[in-house]
Amino acid sequence: MGDDSRFVIPEECREFGEANCDERRRVAKRFVEKFVENIAPPKSHDTDGAWTQSERTRFIDICPVGCLAWPGDARTRKGEYLVDFGWEEEKGGKRVLLACESEWASLAAWKTHWRPVEHDFEKLLAVKAPFKVLVFSSDFKRVGCDGDPDADFSIGYAKQRLQGSLRGYGHNIPGETYIFLDFPRTGVKGSNGVYRAFIWLAKKYGDTNVSFDDLAEGELTRPPEI
Repeated sequence: MGDDSRFVIPEECREFGEANCDERRRVAKRFVEKFVENIAPPKSHDTDGAWTQSERTRFIDICPVGCLAWPGDARTRKGEYLVDFGWEEEKGGKRVLLACESEWASLAAWKTHWRPVEHDFEKLLAVKAPFKVLVFSSDFKRVGCDGDPDADFSIGYAKQRLQGSLRGYGHNIPGETYIFLDFPRTGVKGSNGVYRAFIWLAKKYGDTNVSFDDLAEGELTRPPEI
């Protein structure tokens, strides 16, 4: 692939600090755009594992020039190092620039549960990286919290629980940018599906003033080979 297909993290966004919030937001939005543009929709796969493999391939494809993706080979590396996916600088101090956890939380056919997602998100909290990504799948149609809100959870419920985790952690570093990428189950047969992303940037050390902003949303386009 040519360099124009790769994602770029500017040097000023690779350091922690309160500055460059607008640029960090632009980088986050660009990441989402690049990540979803050629990824196979979840409904085109028979299993969660196949969908995760599609994600792994996409992380490798758009890894910035001068960085290494891990796991580094989508065909042979199915394990993880620290988190599911990540990018680190190839030279120097090998800073981790982006860390990602992906959790579909499938307990049975067409059933999901919030707790596995929350468990994996807590891994991201402890990783030192200027950009952190959580990929999950809510229920597109659910809006209330009747019954068990953890089961087939809504996007509103996910935001509520994520805010609680971020506020309770207390060790957020200025400049840390959290990108939340939801591929909700629409329940529409034959649909390629949709995505929606939101974001939070820590403004100071131990920041607990957590308020999410919408970042991007749209329909997924099935790649030609699928």
